[in-house]
Amino acid sequence: MKKNIFVALDLSNFDKALDVVNSVKNDAAGIKITNELFAICGKEGLKKFSDFGLEIFLDLKILDIPNTVKKTVASIASLKTVKYLTVHTSGDYDMLKAAQESSGQLELLGVTVLTSQSSSKDQVKLLTNLAIKSGLSGVIASAQEYGSVRSLSKNLKIFCPGIRGIEDKKHDQKRVMSYSEFCKISKNDNRAFAVIGRPVYESGDAGQNIKKIIQSAS
Repeated sequence: MKKNIFVALDLSNFDKALDVVNSVKNDAAGIKITNELFAICGKEGLKKFSDFGLEIFLDLKILDIPNTVKKTVASIASLKTVKYLTVHTSGDYDMLKAAQESSGQLELLGVTVLTSQSSSKDQVKLLTNLAIKSGLSGVIASAQEYGSVRSLSKNLKIFCPGIRGIEDKKHDQKRVMSYSEFCKISKNDNRAFAVIGRPVYESGDAGQNIKKIIQSAS
């Protein structure tokens, strides 16, 4: 089974985040770094995270005028440590195109609708089509919209947040799915990834927790 979990580091403690990454490095495909953690660790912290050999997904959800976005994306691309960067698809075509033009080797992911919000599949499909038209590498969408998004493109990478562990609470997310169910609907899809945070490290040992989550799908 391919590694398809990106561990979301929704943490405000850099040392804690490093400990989590060290614990999951053999089982995760990559890590997601939030605005909060990036503000704390900066580019030096990104370098330390990259030393673990996992792909880095920087979740800044960039949204601004095209020229500002273009410069911001170019700055992130110049760091050479980040694999994926998120931009808001609600920023319109001109903004997304400007972001794509300055991305270099950086792969851009378009945020469709946050999993904490209610949504319709039509809305997600509309924003996904905009991401495709703009040349983005992938999108962020809940697992509940996975099928609708995949029907639009075979090559688009799909990152699904709101994935729970074995018996986890929804917390502040509305559109969620268990990891085992996600693996069933995305079987044999090498371009689909589960984004899992708190179920991995909120309690107990993160290394053991991620192994249990993976085993739940076998």
